[in-house]
Amino acid sequence: MKSKKPATKAPKKQTRDLEKSRKEILDVAFMEVFSRGFQGVSVDDIVKKTSMTKGAFYHHFPTKLDLGYALVEDVISPMIIDRWITPLEKFDNPLDGILQQLQNLIGNSPPAHLKLGCPLNNLVQEMSPVDKGFHKRLQTALNLWIDETEKHLSRAKANGFLKKDVNTKKVAQFVVMAHEGFYGMLKGLDDPKAFHALYDSLEQYFAVIST
Repeated sequence: MKSKKPATKAPKKQTRDLEKSRKEILDVAFMEVFSRGFQGVSVDDIVKKTSMTKGAFYHHFPTKLDLGYALVEDVISPMIIDRWITPLEKFDNPLDGILQQLQNLIGNSPPAHLKLGCPLNNLVQEMSPVDKGFHKRLQTALNLWIDETEKHLSRAKANGFLKKDVNTKKVAQFVVMAHEGFYGMLKGLDDPKAFHALYDSLEQYFAVIST
């Protein structure tokens, strides 16, 4: 009986090159989808803005849907953590961090950027009703945001910044809804000044549930 040859590992440089080319596709695709919508962008549109061939694209993503799923899992979900969750770690009171990040990332954003809305919310509105794969992954991304926010709210409660009867899960859901609502309202109204009214309302809500 012949012994099987050990599987050969891809050279490190080849692995790095594959990771680099995959990241390039995702980076280009993210901006294209963010500005034009998933259904408004073709594979050809994306490939033209990369340094790769169409064949190289399909090596990484057999279908356009596979690309869309990867955008949610590998780009948008990590972005949620990086933009909205990790910064809260440096705040004794996470509520202060939530408000500051809203100011930094929405209140201080240029109007042209706000017109594009939120990448996650855009895909929820566009793709969740029409594709089960998208729906499942977008739901997971939203739950990730809610769950990670709740962890910080639980810390706030344990440290005496929230009232003892506050349901941190419900507050986390409200906070994520508020974030998405901010983007949706500012995108729809096309008036960045509306941010201050929305921000003030959330700040007042936090005052009610705080000790």
